[in-house]
Amino acid sequence: MKLKRIIGIGVVALATAGTSLQAEVIPDKFAPLRTALAREKQETIVGAEDAQFWAEEYEKILADPETDTQERLALRKTLIQEQARAKRLRRQAAQIQAAIQSLRRIPDQDAFTLTQLNDAYQGLGDLGARGRAAWDQLLANRDALVETIKMEFEAALAESTALYEDLETAERANQLLLDAIDTNRLEATDAEFHVALKLPSIKSAVELGFRISGKTHDRKVQAHTTPAALIGYSQYFWDHYAGVRDELGEKGVPSDRTRNIFGVADGGVLTSDAIAENQSNFYFLSDGAKENFNRKIQAIWGSEGNIAVSRWDQNRAPRFARACRGLATPTEQALVPNQQVFELLAGIDTLIEERKEAAWAIQEVRAKYEILLAEAKNFGDKVALSSAHYNAEIWARNSKQSIARFEAAHQLIETELAGSANEDWTPNAKGIAASAQVLSKTHNRFHSVLEVKKELAVLLQ
Repeated sequence: MKLKRIIGIGVVALATAGTSLQAEVIPDKFAPLRTALAREKQETIVGAEDAQFWAEEYEKILADPETDTQERLALRKTLIQEQARAKRLRRQAAQIQAAIQSLRRIPDQDAFTLTQLNDAYQGLGDLGARGRAAWDQLLANRDALVETIKMEFEAALAESTALYEDLETAERANQLLLDAIDTNRLEATDAEFHVALKLPSIKSAVELGFRISGKTHDRKVQAHTTPAALIGYSQYFWDHYAGVRDELGEKGVPSDRTRNIFGVADGGVLTSDAIAENQSNFYFLSDGAKENFNRKIQAIWGSEGNIAVSRWDQNRAPRFARACRGLATPTEQALVPNQQVFELLAGIDTLIEERKEAAWAIQEVRAKYEILLAEAKNFGDKVALSSAHYNAEIWARNSKQSIARFEAAHQLIETELAGSANEDWTPNAKGIAASAQVLSKTHNRFHSVLEVKKELAVLLQ
């Protein structure tokens, strides 16, 4: 059976008549080329629709069981050809559309010429080389400055660390506290000897109350437990120690009978903030109360501190009170605590403060080093030299190739523009799209080159 292509011709005619060429009317030199491409695209689409029509018709014929077997081979071959033609034409239409879109993005060629492009690249390589030299010098200066800062930091750190270690805070505290309970010290004054006689009783009561080991053979433990006794004594006479007794007035002065190791003014220890909880006569200290005792010990000996106060046996309170009164002077008005004990605490506080200041000095050295190091590594606005010189050198190195591509792309599009006026013109859609992209990219690179030249000129001043 022989098929006449009358139906296909009718489809082509209808498609051509019913499709308008919607080319943009833009006042630029490539408008005629876009119009011609739009016309070619429409014709290609019509051809693709015709091929698709006939492919579907041949499929129907082959599906008809009455179709002659001898004709099936030829029909199948023709079907494959029509299907291939439809795909090829659709692909061509897509390529033409891509070319049209690419042409729309091309900048105004009258304002962007080959001469301008050559002028833009002129001197770019030299600027890039100068920029690289300036950047290398910045890096060298930075490295030298960082090394100087590091050497100065190490020297300052060694000096401040040596001062910290030379304080020998723990050793001096040990000696001060052991001397305070040494009755055999020949150079002791009468006041110091009196304290040395009485302070061990307070120390013993505190050790028992807080369940602290008071090994007499271990001088370090003896030194560590003595601050707890001094602190307990100062809290027992809290108003005298704080120097606020005269300000309390007659009604505000605490009764000597209600004094306690925690410095609770009204004597209500169990209900005070000093106690977190209790189990019978065992009082568990609050964090604040524990801090009052443990802070000085940790400040002097750190992790080497052998004691930590946390629980008080209230059954030991009477013994502690008697020991404190034994190291106080009774008057008609009230008990007067021994000032020598307060002076011992002041001596401990002085040692702690010295250590804090020395530690702070070390921190200051480190902080100053970090600031100076950050400033040395900060290039400020000059950091732009890094990318600017790199881009300039890369673009200068590739300038000949970029200019050659620009010329070739421009020539191809000019050729296609001239040929589009001919009736037998077949557009090189892929070439047009690729060339249009080259022109657009070159235009963008042109402006980037101008910007980087301007930036380098400022940075190199």
